[in-house]
Parts: sequence; C-alpha cells; structure tokens
Amino acid sequence: MFRVMIADDENSVVESLLCSIPWEELGLEVAGTASDGTTALELAEKEEISIAILDIRMPGVNGLELCNQLRKRNDRIQLIIASGYAEFAYAEKAIQYGVIGYCLKPLDFTQVTRILHKAVQNLRKDKHIIGWEDLMEILERREENEIRECLSQLGFYQKKYFIAVSSGERKLDALEAAGISVRLGRGQWGYIMKTNRIKQLGDELYQLPDWSGIGYIQQALSGEVIYEAFEECIARAFQYFVDGENKLCSQLDEWRANRWLDGIQKKIQADQWESLESMLEEVGRKGREDFTVRSALRLCNLIFSHSLFWDEENDYYIYSIEQLVNTYGDFSEMLRQLQRFLEENAAEAESEQNFTNTTFMKLMKYINENYRGEISLTGAAQVLNMNSNYVSQLFKKETGITFVHYVTQKRLEDAKELLSTTKKPLTDIALEVGFNDTFHFIKTFKKVIGMTPGQYRMSN
Repeated sequence: MFRVMIADDENSVVESLLCSIPWEELGLEVAGTASDGTTALELAEKEEISIAILDIRMPGVNGLELCNQLRKRNDRIQLIIASGYAEFAYAEKAIQYGVIGYCLKPLDFTQVTRILHKAVQNLRKDKHIIGWEDLMEILERREENEIRECLSQLGFYQKKYFIAVSSGERKLDALEAAGISVRLGRGQWGYIMKTNRIKQLGDELYQLPDWSGIGYIQQALSGEVIYEAFEECIARAFQYFVDGENKLCSQLDEWRANRWLDGIQKKIQADQWESLESMLEEVGRKGREDFTVRSALRLCNLIFSHSLFWDEENDYYIYSIEQLVNTYGDFSEMLRQLQRFLEENAAEAESEQNFTNTTFMKLMKYINENYRGEISLTGAAQVLNMNSNYVSQLFKKETGITFVHYVTQKRLEDAKELLSTTKKPLTDIALEVGFNDTFHFIKTFKKVIGMTPGQYRMSN
C-alpha cells in the first residue's frame, strides 16, 4: 500500500479524514498525522510518504513551504492541499509545487477520494515496470552503494528490501503497492517491497486472481543480493510444478532430492537404462515430496546430458525453470516423458530414414519461421515425422552446430539488431526474440557476445 501523511492543525478535520476515506480500498494506509509543519517534516523523515494532505496555514512551517520541502526530498510525492482559503495566490503557488488537488473546507470527501484515486494512479504509473535494463544492469553488478542510489531514485530510502516473485500472466497490484514491480520474463513478475507485504496480506493472497505461484524471502535483504534473490524466488514461485498445492513458497529444501539424483547418476554411468526407467517410476510413487522444481531440472538434465544420446552440448538440455514448466506442465508428466525418451532413444537410430536435402530444407524453413516462439527439437521432429534424436545428430552433421545453438544464434542476432536500432525495454526484446526467461537471456547474451545487453546497447 502507498502511505499517506495528513498535516492539519484542526483535529476535527484530521479525524473526519481518517473516518470518511476508504483508505484500504484505495490501496492506501495513513502513516501518521501532524498538527504543525515542523512535526510533518519530522514524520516525513521517519516514514516513507507517497501522498501528503496538507493544510495551508499551520503553526511552524506552512503548507506551501511544506510542499516545497517535501518535493525537494521526493519528486514523486503526490501533494494535496486542504484549505479554508480560496485566494488565487495560494492556488497558483500550489500549482508551482506540483499539487494535484486543491480542496476547500469544509471538505467534500467524495472530491478528496477522487483526488486520492488520481494520486494512486500516478504512483502506480511511475512504478509500473520501471526501466528494467537500468535496474537489472545495476543489480547484476552487485555494488551496494550504486544499488541503493538507484533504488532511492525510485522512492526507496531504507537499506534493506523485501523480495518476491509471482508466476502468472499478470502482476499482482497488491504486491506492487508496497514497492515496485519488474517483469522478469514471460509469466514472471518480480517485486521489490518496502514492507513484508506477503505477511501483511496473509490468507488474503489466496483470494487474489491471476497468479499460479508466489515465491518470497521472509527477511529483508541488502541491495547487493537482490539479483540472486530474484533467481531464488523464481524457483519458489514455480514450486507448484512439483507440488500442486504449494502455491505460496518461502523455502526450498534442495538436499532431500540428492539421494535420488545420486542413484540416478550411478545408473546412468553404468548404462543401466532399464533399471533407470524403474527408478523414475519409483520417484513418481515415493520421491515426489523430496523434489523441488530446481532438483527436477537437475534430474531432467542428468538424463539428457549423457553421451548415449549426444555429446555434452546437446539439443535436449533444459536451461531454465520456466522452460521446464512450459515443456512438461508438471512433475508427473516430466517423469512420463523422460521414461518415453529413454525407451525411444535406447534403441538403435532409425537408419532407414532418409535425411535428404529436401528434408533438411524443410527443417530449416520450420526453424526460421518459428525460432522466436516456443520452438523445440521435438516439435521439429514431429513436423518431419522423424525421431528427434536422429534429427538432432543429423542437424549437427549438416551444420556443424547443434539445433539449440543455431536457434540461440538466430535469437541473439535479432536481439543485437533490436538493441542497436530501438529503445525497447530489455524484457520486451528478450520476449520478442524468443527468450521467455530474461535471466537466461542476460546470461546467454553475456556468455556469447562478451558483454551484457545494456553494455552492448551503450556501445552501439
């Protein structure tokens, strides 16, 4: 919620405002009241004030001077004047200080509510998907002072912050109201909050629409760990992949899956493929509660990375949690498809298939038309009506690189063009070229190009 200060030397006015305005419905809470300008300034020093309702004539610092002082400290603050004086000079001066509403006493509470609603809209507009590349480039550098300075420009003046991530098509206004939101990828929203909004909402969270899962960290964090905190909270926000009931997650116990993963790795190293299929069945029956979405990702890639199917850089590797969830839907389906993968690919390659030049051209046409979307080797193989492992090996034979490497190159070339020729936000570019997970986009771009997307844009 946005926090409001009321400063007026008439106690009856303050009391009537407290009782007559639907603060919670507006997404607001009253941080405090003051009966003089000096006390109001002290309150603004202690509290994070987003909206101030001020009387013109008060003891000490008057309302107009208070507007000036508050604006200097926070240029995003929403200022509302409540006065018994209608002289034009007051209104003219108030406009100079960026006052959004001038209410005459006795107050019309419908008018005050309307102005407060406008103030909330202004604040949410300011905070809606802030400059992603600026913020994320700074967070990635993990320099505490730089991060604090950046966040102070966005209205954060404390030294520690609460972090959360929601998965779903829309961001949660109820979490954004406590701070700012950033889009982390397709269906991923991150929140940097001034207060522990998760704790404040409690069971009310389950009544909010448009989210699949929420991951959060209970304690406040310093700025240099926000980047890692977002990555951790993404895993927690997608934990419902394994445990459909675990929609709200503040902790993941990674170690519990280790005994299963160690056993699976031993069977892979010993080429015990039939035994491995049986073990996957056992994981589905007995081991589900031991797995997190991150250990599910490890399980998937343990199987895909073995040389029975391909060399270490292969076309089946799952790069992100979001990709895992999109590919399989849930943990049970992932296990079923892994078993099917083992059955299909443990057999000899389908050597009778004829990978002709026409077939190859058909494959390239499919890639070039679909690489910006949800493209996969499995989908390409279905178009060709061929075995996916066979297509993977022949694609590398023809091109010298893997299917995934080729698709990644295409996406990065498009990203470089957009970074050089447009001012589109980094998140929009990542989604447009086919990266659903912006963290994966940043890491891949930096690994391949040798600099972050923001640095590339600055140099071009």
